[in-house]
Amino acid sequence: MDDFDNVMDVLDSMEAKKRSSTQAAPTGRALVGEVDRFFDNLNVAAIRLSDTLAVGDTVEIENEDYTLRQRISSMQINRKDVDSASSGDDVGVKVSVPVRKGSSVYKLG
Repeated sequence: MDDFDNVMDVLDSMEAKKRSSTQAAPTGRALVGEVDRFFDNLNVAAIRLSDTLAVGDTVEIENEDYTLRQRISSMQINRKDVDSASSGDDVGVKVSVPVRKGSSVYKLG
């Protein structure tokens, strides 16, 4: 059921993006990095961080076509689980749908 809820959240956020593509960024949203690579066989996004990120944070991964919103349930650096990471770190994050290199990553607050 959790996977279904994640898919529904993704579809809702994509639909909202289509309806309001000129809308300003929501308050409490901060840029924390950029997708450097996507591993489709694992559904993992490699993200280069420009700010801190932690397990439990909710992020939006956004480009000109869509916005994916999801909670960080796990994160790795060099294939080792970590609870948090900071600016300059490259982290791997499991995502529910494919994302593109160059997509912006925002932390919701």
